Amino acid sequence: MKELFLVQALAGAWANDILSAELARLDLAQWTAQSAVNFCSMQGIANHLLLADRLWLHRLTGEGEALASVAAVPCPDVADFVAARREEDARVTAFVRGLDPARLGQTLHFRTIDGTPKALPYFLCVAHFLNHQTHHRGQLHALLGAQGIACPDIDLMYSPAARELAAPGAPGA
Repeated sequence: MKELFLVQALAGAWANDILSAELARLDLAQWTAQSAVNFCSMQGIANHLLLADRLWLHRLTGEGEALASVAAVPCPDVADFVAARREEDARVTAFVRGLDPARLGQTLHFRTIDGTPKALPYFLCVAHFLNHQTHHRGQLHALLGAQGIACPDIDLMYSPAARELAAPGAPGA
């Protein structure tokens, strides 16, 4: 399971780099254009992803700051977002590399942003954490297309991490 999580984390960082390069092509009006999607714009979605990653890393590790919202905009411009995204992806990858497989069988106790106590399998929380980005990256990919930017494919199977696993002689190949 840890190997799958590492592939997802590495593929996520790769996909985020591709999206970040495409987002950097936007002007401020395109970046902040209102849309009928979660968090109202590409700026809103991108910042939500950043904050949600910070929130989940805090829940999973106890490190970092507890957040009161995942709807704020700590990075109002694309350049700030791209730098913060790369930093967060490094944290995500380091977290997954350091995962103790025994921890995956335990329960994570945490509180939601509104204070509701939760207890869920730790492995499920890690899976959700890594999958959550995929959902919103898809929204960003589609919104870039709506702005006339043909973003490259960012599916997991095209990532260098997945291609490496699929190479002849690789585990599971």
